[in-house]
Amino acid sequence: MTLPAPRLDDLTWADMMAAIRRRIPAESDGAWTLHSPADPGVTLLELLAYLLEQRLYWLDQAPDELVVAILRLLGLDPPRPARPAATVLRLTADGPRPTLVPAGTVMSRDPAGRIRFTLDSDVAVLPLDGDVTVGTDRDRTADLLARRGVPLLAADGSAAAARFTLPLAGAHPAPGPLSLLVELDTPLPPSWSPSAVPDVPPPAALTWSWFRPGTDVSGTFAEVEDGTGGLRRSGVVRLHPPGGWTTRDRGVLVSTPAATFAAPPRLLQLAVNAGAARHLEHRTVTGAELADQLAAWLKLPGQRLALPDAAGRLLGATLRLAGETWEPAADFAFGGSRDRIFLLDRAGGALVFGDGLTGRIPRPGGDEVRVEYTVGGGRDGNGGLTGNWLPVADAEVVPGARPAEGPVAVRGANLVQAAGGADPETVAEARGRAAGTLGEVTRAVTAEDYVTLAVTTPGVPVGRAYAAPGEHPGFPCARVPGAVTVHIVPDAPRDTAGGGQVPEPRPDPGMLCAVADRLAAARLLTAEVFVRAPAYRPVRLRVDLSGRPADRARVSALAGQALRRYLDPLAGGDDGAGWPFGAALRPSALLRAAQRALGGLAHVAAVAIGLDGDAPAASCGDLDLRPGELPAVREIRTRIVPDVEPGEGLT
Repeated sequence: MTLPAPRLDDLTWADMMAAIRRRIPAESDGAWTLHSPADPGVTLLELLAYLLEQRLYWLDQAPDELVVAILRLLGLDPPRPARPAATVLRLTADGPRPTLVPAGTVMSRDPAGRIRFTLDSDVAVLPLDGDVTVGTDRDRTADLLARRGVPLLAADGSAAAARFTLPLAGAHPAPGPLSLLVELDTPLPPSWSPSAVPDVPPPAALTWSWFRPGTDVSGTFAEVEDGTGGLRRSGVVRLHPPGGWTTRDRGVLVSTPAATFAAPPRLLQLAVNAGAARHLEHRTVTGAELADQLAAWLKLPGQRLALPDAAGRLLGATLRLAGETWEPAADFAFGGSRDRIFLLDRAGGALVFGDGLTGRIPRPGGDEVRVEYTVGGGRDGNGGLTGNWLPVADAEVVPGARPAEGPVAVRGANLVQAAGGADPETVAEARGRAAGTLGEVTRAVTAEDYVTLAVTTPGVPVGRAYAAPGEHPGFPCARVPGAVTVHIVPDAPRDTAGGGQVPEPRPDPGMLCAVADRLAAARLLTAEVFVRAPAYRPVRLRVDLSGRPADRARVSALAGQALRRYLDPLAGGDDGAGWPFGAALRPSALLRAAQRALGGLAHVAAVAIGLDGDAPAASCGDLDLRPGELPAVREIRTRIVPDVEPGEGLT
C-alpha cells in the first residue's frame, strides 16, 4: 500500500498552548497556580509558542532543488523533460522514378512550418500503382482494405507463410531499403512510440524474402530491420534488397518454420514508402553566431548561453567549448566543481552553467564554441491524420546524414495519429509520480509479487499469471522449498470477428524468456524461479434442455458460446477477468450461465461435466481442478430431455 504524504506543519498555536498548560502543574510541582493570560509566565509561553508555530511552517517548504535531489537519492527519475510526439509518414514523390529521402529531412503539416517533424531514417520513395494485396490460405485483400484484421500466421507451431504484393510500378532499382508500415492489432505500443520498449523478443523466427509475381524468380533480402519484433507489435520494417532487384520484384513473403505465436498476428494496415518521424528538429550554432554573448561572459557563477530560436522549444543540447565536451544534467545537486555540465532552460531556450562548487564555470571567451541542440517536443505535436505534409526549405541538414540525391520534391501523409508528445514535467508532478512509483512492486517476495511482475513485463502482452510456491518442474510430486513456478497466460483476442481466436492461449518462447529475465532480476537470492505455460484440463460438457425449442441449432449455439465464454481463461468467471486458477467446476454455476444466455428460448434442465476425456456425467457436487489448472472446453453437446411436471413420479 502507498502511505499518505505526511503534513509536517499541522501543530497549531492553540494545540501547543493546550499541551503546555496541562504540563504546568506537574513541571512546577504545584507551585505555579495562575495559568491565565494575565500571568507573565503564561504570556512568555504564548510568545514562544507563536515563534515556534512560525518555524514549523518552514518544515513543508522544501525547495525544488531538494525535491530533485531526494528523487535521485531514491533512484527515481527527476522531472522529465518535454517529449516529442511520433508518427509514421507515407511519402510520395513527383515523377515516375524512385527518390531517396534522407534521414533528418524535416517535414511540416502546417503552412507556417511551426510544427516540424524529422524523419528517423532514410526512405526510398518508389512509384506506386494500386493497393497492397495479401494472401494467406486465401486472398485477404478485401479484409485488409476494410481494416477487419487479417490473421497472418497460425499459432499451432506448424510452418506458415503470408504473401504480399506491393503496388510498385515500373522496373526501377531501389535507391534504398523498402520501408513498410506494418500495423498490427496488439495492445503493445508501436515501435515508433516514445513509450515503446527498445528491444522485444520475437515470438517466432521469421524469414523475409522477395519474389516476382507470375514467375519463379525469388530471393532473400540482404538485410532486414524488423521494427515489429517478429510481428509482435506495430512497426516499420526496412527490407534491404540485394543487387539486381527492381520494382518488378514487388512480392514479399514472410514465413516461419514454426509458428509459435500465442495468437495469430492480425494485420490492420500495410503501407509502402513509410518512415517514422518525430516532433523535433536538429540545430547547430557556432561561436561566431554567439560572439556577443561570449564577449560578455565573466568568470562568475550562473552564466547563461541563449540559443537562437529555442525559447520554449529546447529539448536537448551538447556543447563543445575549447576542445572539451559539456553535457546536460538534471540538476547541479550531485555535480562537482570540475564537472562540465549545464542545465537546460526550455522556457528561455538557454544553457545554464554552475557556480564552481556544483558544476564548473565555463572559461570566459573561448574560440572553439559549437552547440548542437534539438528543438520541438510538447503536446503541440500531437494530432490527427492529415495529408498535407511538405518538406521545410529552411531546415538544417543533420550532421552525418546522407545528402539527398538531387532536389527532393516529396509530400507526405501520416498513416497513424501523431501521439506521445508531452510538456515538461513540473516538480509537483514529479513528486506525484514518485509517490505512485514507491508503491510499485519491484522485488519478488510473495506470490502476489511474482504475479504482478509477470503481468507487467514490458514488451510482451501477458494477460494473467499464477505463482505456485514450492512447485519445481524437476520434482512434480514433491514441494521444493525456495522454488517458484509462474504460469503465464498471454493476452489474446477473444472475439471471432477477425478469425484466428485461440481458445487455449500458450505463451511463445520470446514471452517466456522475457518474463523469466524480469523475475530472475527481481527474485530473492535463494529463490529458484521457473516460468511455464498454463496447465489446461480437458473438459467435455453436455447441456440437457427440457421441452422442444423452436430453433434447436440456435439454442445449441447460444448455450455453447455462453459456456465457452464462462470457462474462458482470459474472459471467463463471474467477473469476466478469466476463470480462476484451480477453481472447481460447479454444475449449478454452469447451468446458470447457460440459462442466462438462452433467456426464454429454452429451459436448461442440467449440465453434465466430464474431465480428462471422460464422457459427461451428471453430478450434484463440484468437480475439483488441480491447483493452478484452467479448464479447456473440448466439446459441448446438447440434448433434449422430456419435461418433468411437478410431483411426477411420486406415489
